Amino acid sequence: MPPRNEAGRPAAGRGLHRRSLAWHLLVRLLPAVLLLATMDSVATFVLTRKLNTQSHDRALIDTTRALARQVVMTPEGPQLDPGWNSTRFLTSDPEERTYFRVSMDGEVIAGTAALSAPPAADNAESVTVERTEPSTLLDRINKAVPAIYDTVVEGLPVRAAALDISIDDYLVEVAMAETLNTRSRFIEEILSVLVAGQLLLIALLGFVIVTAVRSGLESVSKLSDEIESRSIDDLQPIGGDDVPSELTPLIAKTNSLLGRLDGAVAAQRRFIGHAAHQLRTPLSGLKLESELMLSRPLPDDVRQRAERIKAAADRMIRAGEQLLVLARIDANVRPRDTFTRIDLTELTRESGARWIPAARQVHIEIVLVAPDEPVWVDGDAVLLDQLLGNLIDNAIRYRGGSGRIVLRVIDSPPSLVVEDDGPGIAAEDRARVFDAFYRAKNSLAGGSGLGLAIVKEIAEAHGAHWDLRSRPEFEGTRISLVFPGPRIGADLSRVRQGPAGGSWRGGPEA
Repeated sequence: MPPRNEAGRPAAGRGLHRRSLAWHLLVRLLPAVLLLATMDSVATFVLTRKLNTQSHDRALIDTTRALARQVVMTPEGPQLDPGWNSTRFLTSDPEERTYFRVSMDGEVIAGTAALSAPPAADNAESVTVERTEPSTLLDRINKAVPAIYDTVVEGLPVRAAALDISIDDYLVEVAMAETLNTRSRFIEEILSVLVAGQLLLIALLGFVIVTAVRSGLESVSKLSDEIESRSIDDLQPIGGDDVPSELTPLIAKTNSLLGRLDGAVAAQRRFIGHAAHQLRTPLSGLKLESELMLSRPLPDDVRQRAERIKAAADRMIRAGEQLLVLARIDANVRPRDTFTRIDLTELTRESGARWIPAARQVHIEIVLVAPDEPVWVDGDAVLLDQLLGNLIDNAIRYRGGSGRIVLRVIDSPPSLVVEDDGPGIAAEDRARVFDAFYRAKNSLAGGSGLGLAIVKEIAEAHGAHWDLRSRPEFEGTRISLVFPGPRIGADLSRVRQGPAGGSWRGGPEA
């Protein structure tokens, strides 16, 4: 069976929308996060570069002191120890180069002359030799304050350290320099790791924001699903126990609006019900007067007018009764709260029996096909009687002559089927015959167009699904209603309360 006619819900996209809360937070927070990440990266880079420079400078100073210890005193003056192997001072990095220079009184006695002397004494990093000279050369080397400076050797930028030591009456300067490849490579690695870490942190922050917003609004999604699943007539207040406190005012205002709408709709329903009720009395009087007139001898033209008056009164009385049924359905926004356990077979038997006299007048046979055992459903007996009555009335009205109407009750699932062998319903009218006040263009029978609309309203109130088949699929018209089974846990005894025949029929020959 196809489901009740409901507008399908649009698929909720999971992507970010420019008007979504997650997008709003990302736009507001990410610039600040980017600024903080940039400031943190700059501060970390500066501190790391400083620590890296200090570490390499200390190693360079230690190498320079080791070189100074290789200076020995000879008869010709201070000289570099001839047995010293300079290759052990060279770095193992093929991209790194090391230079050294030993000079005495400004004259280079060993090493690379291209390595310049340290800057003048006004340089902040150069410090003069202490006035109090230690007693031994080793002490003087260890106590000498190095001068750290940047220079260029053979076109390559280098970092150099120089020591000034006194040997006897000579002033010896020892300088050691190294290129900056290792230092630069270390800084680049630190910077790349730092930037990658910050980008990962920003991405994780964005993910956390989106996930947190969606998790926080999960209760709002459940609330929207609850509202979407409601019928158009359900104006009960929205429950806001699990929603964020920021949305409580919105829910309160929405509930206030729903309350006002409920009051306005209820007033409209009461007006329709009162109007229909007030019209019944004068219409019944008009019908009675027309019947009294028709019971007496009348001229032909007067009799035709009286018959038209009686037919119009019948239609208006029927429309008023149907409006009262609609008002009753609409007044119960949650009719399931008042449902009782009903035997669908017995209800169909009693309701169908009341229509046998009307069917006999137009030579139509009504047949009931039902199981021997009760078929239980939860519902409102008065509304279900109106539903079946409207289906039978429609079948009689639009049959247009003798024929047969079959009332079929099915136990699994609980179903009610009304079949007739009439002319059927045109394909272009099937989608609209359940709309209020709609009548097919080629319809010959009179009516207000409320019969099937009432059937639809009552079926929806009972949670039933309906299906309409007509020619050429079915020889005539067949309307099927499938009801949900009895609610689990209800107090129910399935013992038959009395004899129930499997079928009966009533018609002209009965």
